[in-house]
Amino acid sequence: MSFAPTAAAAYSPSRFARTALESPDQGHLHAHLPFQDAPNPQAEVVGKVAVQFAATDGHPVHGHWFAPQHQAAHAVAVMAPATGVPQRYYHAFARWLAARGYAVLCFDYRGMGQSGNARGRTGMREWVRHDLSGALACAKAHSTQTDPHLPVLWVGHSLGGNGLPLVQGIEHIDAAITLGSQFGYWKLWPRGWHRQVTRVFYGHWVPLCVRLTGRLPGWALGGGEALPGPAALDWSRWGMSPGYFRDDAGCQGWYQPEQFKGHMQLWSIDDDKTFGPVDAVDALAACYAESAGQVERLHLHPRAVGRKAIGHFGVFQRAAEKEIWPLLMQHIEAKVPRLRPAVGAAS
Repeated sequence: MSFAPTAAAAYSPSRFARTALESPDQGHLHAHLPFQDAPNPQAEVVGKVAVQFAATDGHPVHGHWFAPQHQAAHAVAVMAPATGVPQRYYHAFARWLAARGYAVLCFDYRGMGQSGNARGRTGMREWVRHDLSGALACAKAHSTQTDPHLPVLWVGHSLGGNGLPLVQGIEHIDAAITLGSQFGYWKLWPRGWHRQVTRVFYGHWVPLCVRLTGRLPGWALGGGEALPGPAALDWSRWGMSPGYFRDDAGCQGWYQPEQFKGHMQLWSIDDDKTFGPVDAVDALAACYAESAGQVERLHLHPRAVGRKAIGHFGVFQRAAEKEIWPLLMQHIEAKVPRLRPAVGAAS
C-alpha cells in the first residue's frame, strides 16, 4: 500500500487507510513471505567496534558499529535514536540486526551519552540536521568502502524518524522504518487529557525546567537522560508551532522530504498515545506528499504480537526480539528485496 497525500495535508492528520495489525494471525507474517526468517542472534557472531564520525558541521559524534563477524554484511543500517535515549538502549536490537546480516551504526547525539563533551550549540536542530546527516554520510561511506551496491536502511525511533525530512543526503536512503515518529505539533494529539498535557509540557513545563536548571532533567521528561537546554527549548518551540520545525528560521532551507526516493514504513503503536499518537504519525507521513518514494502507514496493536502493552519504548526492549523485531524486518524486506539476506547467509 502506498500513500500519496495532498500537499494541503502536510500539517494535519491525513485521511487514508493505514494497514492495522491487530490480530495474532496478522502478526505472524513469516508464513506468508517467500523467504525464511533469520535465527535468533548469538553474541559471538557479531562484532562491536567503537567509532567517531563527523557531523556535517564538523562536530565529533561517538557511536558503535555492529556487524556480522563470519560473513560480509549485505546491507548497512543507521539506528537513529529518540530524544533523551542513549545509544546503548538500541544495542540489543543492533546485535540482532547484525546477526541478520546488517552492518549497524548506533550513536549518541552531541551533548548526550558518549557524545557528551559537546562544543558549540547543542540544540535539536543540530541533532536532526548535522548529527543525523553525519550518521547517514558515515553509513554511506561504509557501504561504499565495503560494496558500492549495499543498500542503506534507516531505522528511526521517535526523533530519529521525525527529523528525517531535514537530513542531508536523504536521497541515498534505500529504505526507512520509523517507530513512534511524529510531526510533533501539540494539536495533533488526541483531544482531551493527552492534548492538554502535551500543550502544557511544550508551552510551560519545558521552558520552566530549563530556566530553573539550565536543562531538561531526565525525570522531568519521564525518563531517559537529561537534555541540553538548547535542545529542550528547540523541542518546546517546535511543539507549539503548527509547522513544527518548518517554523524555525534556523531550519530554513533544510526541509527536503521530496528528495526521498526509497521505500518508507511509518509505524504507530496503538498504546503509544503520549509520544506517538496516530494523527501525529499520519501528519509526518503527509510530509512526503511530493516524494518520489513509496510511503506506507502501519499501525500495530500489542495483541498482534501477543503483548498486553508496547508503548513508545517497548519496540526496542529485549522482550521484543522474538515477535516485534522479525515483524518489522519482514515487512520492509518484503517490499525492498535488496535488504533480504542471501539464501543461507543467516543460518
